[in-house]
Amino acid sequence: MDPIRKTLTVPLPPEEAFRLFTERMGEWWPVDTHSLSAGDGDLPREVTVEPREGGQIVETKPDGTQAPWGRITDWAPGARFGVAWHVGRDEEEATDLLVVFAPEGTGTRVELTHGGFERLGEAATALHGNYRTGWDHVLVTCYGRACATGRVTA
Repeated sequence: MDPIRKTLTVPLPPEEAFRLFTERMGEWWPVDTHSLSAGDGDLPREVTVEPREGGQIVETKPDGTQAPWGRITDWAPGARFGVAWHVGRDEEEATDLLVVFAPEGTGTRVELTHGGFERLGEAATALHGNYRTGWDHVLVTCYGRACATGRVTA
């Protein structure tokens, strides 16, 4: 199964695009539709990124429970952000997410690659399809809007 690839160019330098993507993920991520809390009919308290290789992306649910979304596998500020992505699954079932930030003119080309779906067995095809359309909304619409307007709420 081919990896999902999404690319957009944002009007921020790579360092700022990276910081917005990571440090401010909880501000632009569409938690009302794309979070574990949303699946329970609620909103999370926050989504945080531990800024280091080996750190985690964590959703804090309304009751204070922390639910990891993934473990950071590549942390190169302004250049790359890699995650063993396992939202709602055991870490052993993680897929591979890599976001690359490359200078392009006065902005940044953001390239997202999401692969490793074959690890998910029978669920692979359905999840691949869900993520293919989901990344259009999360990356292109929500993150792209936050980069373009400076507004980080969806």
